[in-house]
Amino acid sequence: MNWGHKIVLTFVVFAAIIISMVVISMRQDVSLVAPDYYKQEIAYTEQMDKLANANSLGDNAPQIKYDHSKRQFVITSKEFLKGELHFYRPSDASKDIKLSLLMEGQPKTVDASNMISGFWKVKLNWEKDGKSYFTEKNIVI
Repeated sequence: MNWGHKIVLTFVVFAAIIISMVVISMRQDVSLVAPDYYKQEIAYTEQMDKLANANSLGDNAPQIKYDHSKRQFVITSKEFLKGELHFYRPSDASKDIKLSLLMEGQPKTVDASNMISGFWKVKLNWEKDGKSYFTEKNIVI
């Protein structure tokens, strides 16, 4: 094989690698973490106010814990609580779970046996006496 054939073969291999990389990159999912990401970003200040309200409650704030042995989340609150519980999976938005939450001083359990293992953010939004609150906890199942 002479040097002319080697140059042509090098260009063909290079073109095949580039085409392969383009095909692979076109198959990747590049969706946003949340479909309304930009809307959430605009409301960021409001979210920080809710977080500050929750932090001001101190020990009276609801607690979110994960029981590894029973594969369930336990949410405790000393007071009446009505809000929304959002299990957020940063790596795959299609796995997110949103639940309405109504507590009257008794602990609430949420079964996590159908959730895939890995990193989850548990977000709790609630209202009390006309004020909005928000808390978030990172949990690895």
